[in-house]
Amino acid sequence: MSFSVAARIIAAVCAVLAVVWIFFPTLYTPAYGVAADAGAQFMTRRAAPMFVGQVVILWVAASQPRSALRDAVALGVSVIFAGIAMTGIVAFAQGVAAPTILIAALFECLAAIVLWVTRKN
Repeated sequence: MSFSVAARIIAAVCAVLAVVWIFFPTLYTPAYGVAADAGAQFMTRRAAPMFVGQVVILWVAASQPRSALRDAVALGVSVIFAGIAMTGIVAFAQGVAAPTILIAALFECLAAIVLWVTRKN
């Protein structure tokens, strides 16, 4: 898989998540066994624009030739996804989140790895 394809797929996933988080925040957190109270809805909506930013960055980077800047984008977004995965794993270990968070963490780790590995293509 090329970086261009990987970046666009991950950008599309981020776009879908951002829309869900902005318009339907009560649908997201219960999937992981966390109550969708007012605080969770507030934080979910606040996180959505960060994913919109990733959409823009990844979409633009997808059409660029390999460079130090594109490698930095791949590294930065990979770190974001790895960090999100770690928060999910820790939340599960602490008994805060349901086992479904581990599925999300798996896909987040996969996104991080795919971006990092494909950055050379």
